[in-house]
Amino acid sequence: FMGNDAFVERFKREARAAGRLRHPNIVDVSDFGFARAGGETIAYIVMEFLDGCTLSAVLAEETRLPLHWVVEILEQVCSAVHEAHRQGIVHRDLKPENIWLEPNRFGGYRAKVLDFGIAKLSEPANAASAVSAVNPGSSGRSTICITPLAEVAVTGVLDKTQPTVVPLAKLETGTGIKTPSAIAENVPSFPLTEESLPPVQLTGAGALLGTPWFMSPEQCRGEKLDLRSDIYSLGIVAYQMLSGTPPFVGEALSVINAHLEKAPKPLSEKAPNVPKRISLVVMSALEKNPEARPQTALAFANALRANADGLGVLYRRAFALYCQYFPQVLKLSFLAHIPVILLTLMLIALQLADSRLPAVSRTPLSGAILLIKAGVVYITGSTITGLIAIVVTQLTVKPLKTVELGPAFCILRRHWKPFLKTFLQAALRIFLGFVLLVIPGIVLTARYALWVPVVLMEGLEKKAALDRSRTLASRSWMAIFIAMLFQFVLPAMVEKLIHMIFGIDPGRKDSAWMKALEQFASLSSIVLMPLLSIVPALLYLKMRQLGGETLTDVLAQIETEETRSKWEQRIRERVTYQRV
Repeated sequence: FMGNDAFVERFKREARAAGRLRHPNIVDVSDFGFARAGGETIAYIVMEFLDGCTLSAVLAEETRLPLHWVVEILEQVCSAVHEAHRQGIVHRDLKPENIWLEPNRFGGYRAKVLDFGIAKLSEPANAASAVSAVNPGSSGRSTICITPLAEVAVTGVLDKTQPTVVPLAKLETGTGIKTPSAIAENVPSFPLTEESLPPVQLTGAGALLGTPWFMSPEQCRGEKLDLRSDIYSLGIVAYQMLSGTPPFVGEALSVINAHLEKAPKPLSEKAPNVPKRISLVVMSALEKNPEARPQTALAFANALRANADGLGVLYRRAFALYCQYFPQVLKLSFLAHIPVILLTLMLIALQLADSRLPAVSRTPLSGAILLIKAGVVYITGSTITGLIAIVVTQLTVKPLKTVELGPAFCILRRHWKPFLKTFLQAALRIFLGFVLLVIPGIVLTARYALWVPVVLMEGLEKKAALDRSRTLASRSWMAIFIAMLFQFVLPAMVEKLIHMIFGIDPGRKDSAWMKALEQFASLSSIVLMPLLSIVPALLYLKMRQLGGETLTDVLAQIETEETRSKWEQRIRERVTYQRV
């Protein structure tokens, strides 16, 4: 290849592209150049040295991996692939052999994606079309690259030092390498352009390696590829990790035809222990139509993570956050409950003065205060939910940052008008639903369970915010209804416990002190409300994940330059070092 000027120029361009990628999950390329060896010029790339092994080595022994391990690996891989896509680089050869697991010296590992930016290096320089084929039945992994114009086949086996160049006329059947006539019957028709050349990866020690098992349909057709081709390959990797085999196996050209024409066997059939929702996410990445796949690598990873983590994980995290940040959330809840506290004190004073006021004025006054208190409690709960959602989101993207309530209150002040307008619409609809037939009220409560974080973190209001809340909730109605049940059952249990401890009997109407004590017990919501508010905040993030959404646009809404420290602003600035 060094004798071809076009190859040398492509090598320089792709090496520079690989050198620009700086990501903890991408193998680092620090230099490239040309040297003399054996009287000839050779091209080289300098990369970091990695301990560990490839994912393919792990799969060779383990066959199938646990779901939590699959999600952990793919999250790291997808993060690397997403960064490459942002730099305009499509990998085109994602497979277990190109995913490295490096020990991190803490008992875990870091996934590293290899061969970024060099997938085009081994394309035949003067060929009008090419097909890469793998013979999985041989002792090594043999490859063949058919170049019609040059009329040679470059073949090699991993671990050999040099590829072998054989004239096509001398290729014979029975050697494990198909002759052109045997291939021609099954090869799809490729456009005869340079852009149509399917990639043949230059990996190993001087071996040309192509892997049809992990190629997308558009890659098999020789079309110009975009990032969604890599999503298909990621889906195949996930499929193999969970089921033990890629969706299509066999002779190379039969696999290529299967990618083009056949639907893969559902993952739920090959791996029945894998949750159904995970199977659906993986199968969505294997859609023939690129438009039907997750549109980014991060969207694919987010959907996997959200579906892998059940509600148990969500509630464990809610309790953990509540305990870890109890002083801060209690302070927030107390400040938000000040109107409720004042109304409760008014009710207690009114009940203690029960005998001194005439019944004709006492009853309407108590009823009015109770009605006002009910409305204030609802809006207080919504306010706390919104503030907690902001805090939880900030902790999600910046876990080491100290929890501060000031920025959350600033965001609430900035959005108080949309918040109030949307609150009135949601409250009125839910109230009418309960007044009419109860069931509609429950349904509407579920639909609008996430309107508060939508308003404060996405900048929507009124009908748009309510519609967005319904869209998010529809991604897992079961999770929403379980959360609603939790919201009703936990306060009832706590109230019952308080009544038992203090001997409060709601049936006794003859004691003003008993009535006052019952009202005072209702202030337990100050302690309980933060926990109840963390759950919908985490649900909001989970529903976004289920839809493959990232938090980039949310951060744009809740964070400004003024809310960042100077060091945060410096870290946010992307600095690209032109080292090569």
